[in-house]
Amino acid sequence: MIERGYEMMSLMEMHKQTFGNVSKPIIGCLHMSALPGTPYYDAGLSMKDHIQRLKNDAKILMSLGYDAVVFANEGDRPYQPHVSPEIIATYVRIACEVIPELHTPYGCGVLIDPIATLAVANAIAASFVRTYVSNSYEGTFGHQQFIPADIFRYQKQIGAERVKVYTYFEAHAGVCLDTRSTEDQIASGFATMPISGMLVGGPRAGLAPDQAKFMAIRKAFPDKPLILGSGANIDNISALLPNCDGVIVGTTIKRDAYLYNEIDPKRAEAFIRAAKNT
Repeated sequence: MIERGYEMMSLMEMHKQTFGNVSKPIIGCLHMSALPGTPYYDAGLSMKDHIQRLKNDAKILMSLGYDAVVFANEGDRPYQPHVSPEIIATYVRIACEVIPELHTPYGCGVLIDPIATLAVANAIAASFVRTYVSNSYEGTFGHQQFIPADIFRYQKQIGAERVKVYTYFEAHAGVCLDTRSTEDQIASGFATMPISGMLVGGPRAGLAPDQAKFMAIRKAFPDKPLILGSGANIDNISALLPNCDGVIVGTTIKRDAYLYNEIDPKRAEAFIRAAKNT
């Protein structure tokens, strides 16, 4: 339970409130092109170009009835656990230009930096974040260590407690150094950290989780918000959505289903139709 004044609000109630009283929000990704200083940055793109591309994506999602959106610097691969100031500055500039196009709740994630994520969320008045807050991992992006005591103290220090934190408990493109089961890690996380929900996805962007494992987590934590963090598509959404409390979708709604492309209106429409008919 989360204390709010004299009221006690369950995590599920808070989840629904965060997403405008939608219990299973369909959350579309607003992926930025590679930002300055990163390996795939295109110096030929002006700031106006960056902003216009994301505005176009936002308009598509809004017109199709997506319940929420989440900003991400997806183009900045390979990702860093601590991003530089120019990333934060450019990210905030782009997001603030796009936000007036939105009429839904919105969140953010600065891959894979939880401190920057919270700082940006506070600056742009995001309702929620998608991030990592605990554990250690080894993988494609090197060693990653997330210290929840530092992260949540920082959230408190900057006055960002209203930002709802949704976190992963499994590695992205890597392995977790904690040998406990995912269920044990989740139970420990909810017992010791002020998180609002969990994200479960596939081994990397665009890949779905193992359905049996996904459903086992749902069964183990029926009263904890569970968002499908990656891998949703029109073929699996009918099986996965009934077993979670929302879905973040990116790859499958892009042109040619390629993660780093712009949103394809037809693919985005096909997905939201499949999800809403589930």
